[in-house]
Amino acid sequence: MKHVFSVHSPITFLVAYATIKHLQLKVKDVIFLSATYKILINDYKVIPSFAESRNSTLFQKIRYFNVPKSFDNYLASHIQGEVFTAYVDLISYAQKILITHKQCQVFHFIEEGNSTYQANDDLEDITWHERQHAWRSSGVLDFKSLIRVIRGYNLRLLSLPYIYSAYSNMEYSKFFSFSKNAYFNVNPNKRILVQLPKEDANIKKLAGGHFLNEATIWLDGSNARYTGLEEAYYYGAIKKAIPLLKDKGIIKDKVHAKLRPGIKNISNNKLVSILRENDIEVEVMQNDMIIEAFFMQSKNCKIIGVLTSVLEYAHVFGHEAYSIYGLFEKQPPTFFDRMTGFWENIENLKE
Repeated sequence: MKHVFSVHSPITFLVAYATIKHLQLKVKDVIFLSATYKILINDYKVIPSFAESRNSTLFQKIRYFNVPKSFDNYLASHIQGEVFTAYVDLISYAQKILITHKQCQVFHFIEEGNSTYQANDDLEDITWHERQHAWRSSGVLDFKSLIRVIRGYNLRLLSLPYIYSAYSNMEYSKFFSFSKNAYFNVNPNKRILVQLPKEDANIKKLAGGHFLNEATIWLDGSNARYTGLEEAYYYGAIKKAIPLLKDKGIIKDKVHAKLRPGIKNISNNKLVSILRENDIEVEVMQNDMIIEAFFMQSKNCKIIGVLTSVLEYAHVFGHEAYSIYGLFEKQPPTFFDRMTGFWENIENLKE
């Protein structure tokens, strides 16, 4: 029996790794099917996603025209005739094919991040990958949908729902996560909490060898994609937050700033500038780490941010978490209002 883990992000990999340890799976039986994410440990067999290895160029799209059939053959070449258990986060197009592969015996879910914590679903959640389409045809040919069917996706395959909760009553499926707040809509008997010891050598490696104790860390980023607000609202909230955080003893003399990846000119970073203008020493953290692994290695830190699942994971791994969203001049409702336990676990600062 092989165990195929579909991962695409640091958190899906960490939960997958914790699940492997929890189930005591043998290294030789584990395969990572990795999409857009480079796995940094070398213990397990890793294969790139079908989209990356067989469906990225025009030549490949012609050669492997029937996507489900070609995906089946691609996976079969790696599992070498064995049956397998699949582990997925959500049911996107690739996962639809994976869990219906003739050699797939059962499939389970691993924590993905925000969507794992939402307390209720709507029609957009269930049909997330088709959300760009209207509910009624306009009479104009939908070229993308037509191509998908021509390339082998039949209506039964496409009809599989995207969101995990649609599968909560599957008899043999389990749901693996770091937090009891994950998979709120699933029977507790089917939810399995996993954890990783901080002494694990791979976790230390994924944390880049970094850790902090009793430190204050500010996660830069307005997460405007959730609010639709201009950056000015974020900068204004930073200025309001600093005296409040000082009064609470959360900020003293020094802040460790975790900037967004790719920022090279630190002197132009607005968060760093505002903190320094307020006589706060700023140390910019390295980007050679998975932040959740870093949290596992660190102790008793205070984490500041806006709207991000990273704040939830800071709480899960034993730190205090604070959001400055309550200091925005405008505060439109966001996805985070639907996340189980988010505002119970993260203190939302207000004037």
